[in-house]
Amino acid sequence: MRLLTPTGRRLSTAKAKEGLVTRGVVFIDQATIDEVRSFLLDWTEPYRHPHESSPGITFIEPTPSREGENGKGFTCRSLPLHTDRAHVTTQPTIVGCLYTTQARKGGESLLLDGGRVIKEASKKRLLAHADNVVLLVPGRPWPPVIKVARDSTLWRIRYRSDALARPHAATVRARPLLNLLRRLPAPVDHTFAGGQGYLIHNLRVLHGRRSFIGDRRAVRVLATVARSSDYAYLNEGFHLPVEHHSGEIRG
Repeated sequence: MRLLTPTGRRLSTAKAKEGLVTRGVVFIDQATIDEVRSFLLDWTEPYRHPHESSPGITFIEPTPSREGENGKGFTCRSLPLHTDRAHVTTQPTIVGCLYTTQARKGGESLLLDGGRVIKEASKKRLLAHADNVVLLVPGRPWPPVIKVARDSTLWRIRYRSDALARPHAATVRARPLLNLLRRLPAPVDHTFAGGQGYLIHNLRVLHGRRSFIGDRRAVRVLATVARSSDYAYLNEGFHLPVEHHSGEIRG
């Protein structure tokens, strides 16, 4: 398996972990699911998901029996930008997607660095009201979409906008930030062949896909960083770079 920057530079295992810290994304090439799991083995733990096939592993392919809002990922339809499990209290920290079969047409992966969104909100002086833009989840607590840790150095973004959960402004003054979130920056499109894919920091990078035709198949990997790892702080968020460039996850 080859671990790569979005620009194609090869990374060692240690540098790939640092890539998740600094950029929030690492690309994978010539990979098998066993190799992806091996990379994660000594510093993460599987995150359990209702749709999983085995701990932390879910096979993603069009499945008619899973039609519906919560099963959109198992269709040929487009998938809006989101962070995985945004509507639950504890999200997976690492999300991986390894493609095994490429779509005949369409199906491009979409990636957007949430740091761009936070930087834009900061530039417009909207973050003072971040606690009042929440994810409206029926029957569950309403967490803020953008949150900064108590020490004011770790940020996180949780985002979903569909029938299950959507951003909501709890106050009038929070509406400009809500409007910014409704007009997210354009994501970067990526086309992955079999054996290729990505690993992302799920508390930072939003992902989605375009609709497709054909037999597109992928394996999703969800993980939480082990408490014993030097990277355990990723479970709380990410450090926002002082100089943040919009092209950081471009290929």
